Amino acid sequence: MPAGRAAHRPVRRHVGLLPRLATLLTPLALALPMAGALLPLSTARAQPARVIPADAAAAKLVLTAPTSTGPQTAALDGRTVGVAPGLRLFGPDNQLLTVTAVAGQTLRVRYKLDLYGQLLTAWVLTEPERKALLQAN
Repeated sequence: MPAGRAAHRPVRRHVGLLPRLATLLTPLALALPMAGALLPLSTARAQPARVIPADAAAAKLVLTAPTSTGPQTAALDGRTVGVAPGLRLFGPDNQLLTVTAVAGQTLRVRYKLDLYGQLLTAWVLTEPERKALLQAN
C-alpha cells in the first residue's frame, strides 16, 4: 500500500439529508406565521401602566401657539411659564402630543418643571385620574 493511503478515510455521503431536514423543519415553518400573528395580542396586554410622579403638581394648562418671533410659553393656572426645549406632553393614551395640536386648548394636567422653572413634562389626565386627584385633595 502506498504511503499515506492508510490515513485516508473515505468521504461519507449523506444521501437523503435534505429531505429529512425538510421534514423536520416543515412544522416549524408552519408554526412561525401563527406565532407572529399572536405577537401583537400579547404586546398589547403587556403595555405598562402610565406612571406619573407623585410630586407632579396639578393644574390647568394652556399652551400658546408657537411663533417665530418669541419664545414658547404656557399658562399653568393662569401663571405664565416658559417651555423647556425638550417639552414632553403625554396625552391621555400616553402618546406624545405636539404643541401645535393642543395650542389654545385648556387641558387638565399634572406637570414637572425643570431647574429653570420651565415646563418640562406634562401628562394630560384621563377622567378617572382627574376624579382620583379631586378625591385626594
